[in-house]
Amino acid sequence: MKVIQSQDLQNHSLLTDESSSLTIGNFDGCHLGHQELLRLARRAADERGAKTTVLTFDPHPREYFQPTLKLPRLFQPEQKLRALEELGVDRVVVQSFDQQLSQLTPERFCKDLLLSHLQTTAVTVGYDFRFGKGRTGTLSDFHTFLPEALIQEAGEVSIGGQTASSSMIRKYLQLSNIFKANELLGRAYLLEGVIQKGKQLGRQLGFPTANIDVKSQLLPEAGVYCGYAVLRAEAPIFEQPESKIPCILNIGYRPTIAQDKPQLLVETHLLTGEYGQDALYDLPMGIYLTHHIRGEKKFNGLDELKAQIQTDCEKARAKTAQ
Repeated sequence: MKVIQSQDLQNHSLLTDESSSLTIGNFDGCHLGHQELLRLARRAADERGAKTTVLTFDPHPREYFQPTLKLPRLFQPEQKLRALEELGVDRVVVQSFDQQLSQLTPERFCKDLLLSHLQTTAVTVGYDFRFGKGRTGTLSDFHTFLPEALIQEAGEVSIGGQTASSSMIRKYLQLSNIFKANELLGRAYLLEGVIQKGKQLGRQLGFPTANIDVKSQLLPEAGVYCGYAVLRAEAPIFEQPESKIPCILNIGYRPTIAQDKPQLLVETHLLTGEYGQDALYDLPMGIYLTHHIRGEKKFNGLDELKAQIQTDCEKARAKTAQ
């Protein structure tokens, strides 16, 4: 897959090799709704002899208009690109969102950006997509200003009456509802980071943990979860590898332990295999979350905490064996 950074619209023919079957959006999480968009875009690409192309913006338009806003992300930047490639995208255009772009009318958006800049021959967007200055552009504007292009609108994708959307998935994660989040994602939520040396409390309790430094990605609500770990960089987004290791993880602040400045930690205990005392430090790890076990709780001392961890591990083994 080809990734193209576009800073402005001065290059009137950014893509000169082949035309684009284009879909537009942020694609955070690449949930079931996004997957339907891309399925339709790939089909249009086949019909038009074009390249399946994703147009996304950096920064996110909402962050451009509200600079202090920090949107929680379901994907780290590299994860999004891996997911799009796994879903059959030929190229991704990361368009700089700036003052010039924000002022494009729907007509100029279609003619300058999509037609001249990206050689668009087909457009596939979601049922609620809006574009152009003031978000005034609608599907009918694509028909008006791109009369030769194939224009497609993807319908709403829902599971159990709930629409698949990045915002709803974020809400489910913040409610510890891993099952519902994964259902709308169409996959297990994947956290990734590098293993760092911690205070080794887990080792003292008989449950050594790998502390994962997760950057630029939404963490579920504090609590105990289980799933599968992989000791590798760039883990597959949609297909869990055969080398996956059942694991349990705690996301939280260690309320049982006296601390001056509690920090949010992601601590993972691998349920199978044997590992040298310091063998995992600095290794990349991916964690596919599959179940929520319990919320965060303060215990009356380390003995009570150790007994609870044992119970949690038994539950995690049972769930990951299913």
